[in-house]
Amino acid sequence: MLALLNLTAPPVLLLFLPAALVGNYTLPVPPASEVAAFSPGGAPLPTWVLNGTLYVLQGGEPAVAVYVPRFFNSSGVYSVAVEGPFVAQAPPGVMVVEAKPQPARVAVNKTGLYLYFDTGATIAYQAFTIQPTPTTSPPPATTSPTTPTPPIEWLLVAVAVAVVAVLAVVFARRRRGGCGDLGDVDLALLKFLESRGGSAERAELQAALNLPKTTLHRHLHKLARYGYVRLVQEGPRQRVELLRKC
Repeated sequence: MLALLNLTAPPVLLLFLPAALVGNYTLPVPPASEVAAFSPGGAPLPTWVLNGTLYVLQGGEPAVAVYVPRFFNSSGVYSVAVEGPFVAQAPPGVMVVEAKPQPARVAVNKTGLYLYFDTGATIAYQAFTIQPTPTTSPPPATTSPTTPTPPIEWLLVAVAVAVVAVLAVVFARRRRGGCGDLGDVDLALLKFLESRGGSAERAELQAALNLPKTTLHRHLHKLARYGYVRLVQEGPRQRVELLRKC
């Protein structure tokens, strides 16, 4: 599951769910609104939340879930705490005040600032609205009927569609790119797997590189997310398979 936190006012969280018949996912942030889910074609899917777990009737397809996460607002500064790996997008007009811990990687393009976190983090930010000064007097008020405000579900769908397109481009570039996202430990793990014919047990990797369990866990899951390796559970043991070389 990929999580994208859109730093708007209020924030919006999108979850990109893998294919499943009935998916169940631990929410990285408690919801402050209803959780909506949609199929790749945009059709709404039945969802419910129970004890912090999201259940989605996906019918064997991937899906996108979207909701407003629980946040705090102090004098215009928003704060959101997210559990687990995620990407935060700050569109133009948003200033990130603080991020704890610091992101593992930062990218910038026309759509805004992207912060990549390998673990949970808390982000504080401020959204600014720039209004141009009118050069003429405003028109007199009219009595024409006002346009009804669209329901929040449609607003969330619009945000989801826009951000899905942006994130798809970002992750496609990320997967097609070279090894710029990898550190020395990541490269050493890939090199060892290549020397073993593309497969090794997790315990072998830990012994060969003399890594603490927590460090090895973090780097293996990073490589799995980037599409370099696959983690296969074989009873009490875990095998790591090399999918592509760096």
